[in-house]
Amino acid sequence: MKTLKGIFVAGCMIFGTTVFAQDLDTYDADGDGRLNQIEFMERNNAEYDNWDADRDGMIDDREFTDRTYQAFDLNQDDYIDENEWNEGINTTAGQYLKAEDYGVFDRDRDGRLDNDEWNEGLTDNTWFDTYDMNRDGAIDNGEWNENVFNDYDINDDNFIDADEYDTYNGNEDW
Repeated sequence: MKTLKGIFVAGCMIFGTTVFAQDLDTYDADGDGRLNQIEFMERNNAEYDNWDADRDGMIDDREFTDRTYQAFDLNQDDYIDENEWNEGINTTAGQYLKAEDYGVFDRDRDGRLDNDEWNEGLTDNTWFDTYDMNRDGAIDNGEWNENVFNDYDINDDNFIDADEYDTYNGNEDW
């Protein structure tokens, strides 16, 4: 279970937005210093919307791979060079791809990954499948919220306290 949590945390680390950078107190509606699942879902829905590019209420495999590609492409030039790859791999987010070799992804050996190479490289990777809990080919908001909440909740007490929140957000150096 912790492996799956690590995988999902890795994915989410890349994709931080201003929503994730907010102070825990912003979302702590009952003021108890921690987030329950309902409070967490309130703040996490905006992040889900960022991933659901076509706004159909589901994140499909293509939206997922496109969003991860955008996150690795730090200079937003539509290519991932080896420096961007290494920077991504050396974050918590990159742990899931650590077993992958940049050269395996760079099929044309031009020293940079385009979106097609990225998508081909992820074909045999189970990153998306980890989130798609019901195996219907899409990640719905419920699957998203449940998995992300569980990833934040490091001690499995069904709450996200300030330390867990800060640990997760502190890894966000993108």
